[in-house]
Order: sequence, then C-alpha cells, then structure tokens
Amino acid sequence: MKKIKKVTMQDIADELGVSKVTISKALNDKDGVGPELKEQILQKAEEFGYRISKISKDKVKNIAIFLDHKYFGEDTKAYFYVKIYQMITKHLSEIGYIGILTTVDPMNHAKELEQIINGQNIDGIIILGNLENDFLAKVRKTRLPKVFVDYYDELSDTDCVLSENIYSTYEITKHLLNYGHRDIGFVGSISVTQSILDRYLGYSRALMEKRIPIRQDWVIDDRSSYNEAIEFEFPEEMPTAFVCNCDETAHRLIKSLKQLGYKVPEEISIVSFDNDIYADICEPKLTTVAVDIEGIARTAVKIVKRKVETSPNYTKGISMINGKIIYRDSVVRVK
Repeated sequence: MKKIKKVTMQDIADELGVSKVTISKALNDKDGVGPELKEQILQKAEEFGYRISKISKDKVKNIAIFLDHKYFGEDTKAYFYVKIYQMITKHLSEIGYIGILTTVDPMNHAKELEQIINGQNIDGIIILGNLENDFLAKVRKTRLPKVFVDYYDELSDTDCVLSENIYSTYEITKHLLNYGHRDIGFVGSISVTQSILDRYLGYSRALMEKRIPIRQDWVIDDRSSYNEAIEFEFPEEMPTAFVCNCDETAHRLIKSLKQLGYKVPEEISIVSFDNDIYADICEPKLTTVAVDIEGIARTAVKIVKRKVETSPNYTKGISMINGKIIYRDSVVRVK
C-alpha cells in the first residue's frame, strides 16, 4: 500500500512562495506576519491537512455568552435559547474552554457588558438571539472575537450562525398544500424578529408558487414589539390550516382554537417550527421543523475557537444550519 506523505511547513511555504520561518510564525501565532498573509497560511494549512499544534492548556479560554434576561425568568416558556446555551457550553467544555453566561437586562446593559469584559479575562463573545440595540452597539465596538447565534447583524460583518428558516418553512407549507389545503394562514409577528420574518417568507413563497393569494386577515400576530405573547385576533372566516412560527405559539393557538370550538386537526391543521417540548405536549402532537441545535452550537464554537486560537481576523460569514421536518399528528387531508 502506498504510504501517504506527511505534509510539512516547507510544503506550505513552497505553495505560497514564502519562507518556512514565516509559516512557522503564522501557525504558532507569533508576531511578524500580517493578518491577511496569516489567514492565507492558515487556510492553506487546513487545505493540506496540516496538523496545527493545539494551544497551550496553561491558560484556560473564557467565552462570554450573552442572552436576554427574559429567557431565564420564572414565567418564561422559551426553552430554545436555553437549550442552545447548554449545548454551546458542552462543546466549549470539550475543547477546554469555559462558557460564562450573562443575562442582559435592558436597564443595566452597559454595566453588565463592562463588568464582564473588563472584570474577567474574556477571550471571545457569543451573542444568543436579538438583544437591545444599545447593547449590540457596544458589543460591536469591542475588539474581542465574536459570533452571533440566531441573529444576523446588518450593521457589522460579524460571523453569525443561523437556523435555515426560509426553505424549511417553504417545505412544511408545501406539506399542507400536498394534503389539499389551499386556505392557509400564518401565525407570527413578522416585524418582531428576523427568524419570524424569514419563516413568513418561506410560507409566502410556497403559496405564490401555487398562485394562491396571501390573505392579510389570515396573517395573525402572536407577540408584541417587546417579544411578549399576546392574545390572538382571529378573522371571521377561518382557513383550513395555519403555519406557526414556533411550537410555543402553535401550542397556544391550538388551546385558543379548541376554546372556540374548533377541532384540531379535523377542522384546522397546524404545522410549526423548532421541535421543542411543546411539539410533544400538544394534543395533537405537532408536525414541525426540528432545529439542529447540536449543529448550531458546534458551528458557533468551531468559529469562535478559530478566531481565539489562530486568527482574530478570520471570517466565516453566515453559516446556515438546515432543519428537518418531523411528521406527527397535527395535519389531515382536506376532505
């Protein structure tokens, strides 16, 4: 059997037309190599399969994880970010990093950020979800490596890791169409979060392909501008199915429909997004898009590790993590 040649620093140097010393400095994070050349060397080393020595374990790396305080309130039902946070800390622990959680209170966001960054030895930042604008403005000014999760920052080129929303909701809306539904509504306040808007776009695309007009009275808000749950305002004429932006909203919707005397799914079918605890406790159990929380967390940690250990200027850009439809009992064919 042919022996595989081991890749050396000289191989990388020859490929890029630089000295072996330059390659060594870049791979060992030493001074004397510009950021652009360093990034080229790191990318080439990765392409060649060169094994870069792991960072010294003498200094533990600390990653600050910021999350809106409402997700840890006593009355909260939002498990999505809590599950992502738990998975991120698990992956950080596996590489010898420590995740330091800080819940952000809009009244004290400046103090919280300064205390964490200045008071502790922080090597990087992970932002979970959409936070208050003034807080995000202060985060952008920090020079620490940072990654946004489930949020795209339009005002900076910071890396972000997103669940793929548009195509997944398009596919689950098509599932309703394949079951004969043509009167399909959407439940979600599309102006409140990026993910709800993206899911609405996926729903809209599926209907537009079938030349089905979107009825605005069937687009129902589920939360206030402060992202707090509100009562549903139903139209006089109801559709035969709803696409909900998340499982928690679907759970509340089904309760409200039953109180009004509707049978689910016999009279109104429901599909949703997330595949969290509400998908199972609903009656009927929800057909929903399962978010790949493991994939989101693993990708976020991989990016922040690359930035912290080898190249603060490394940019991955937008990372989309695909979901998967889980078929359950909340959809029936139109008779």
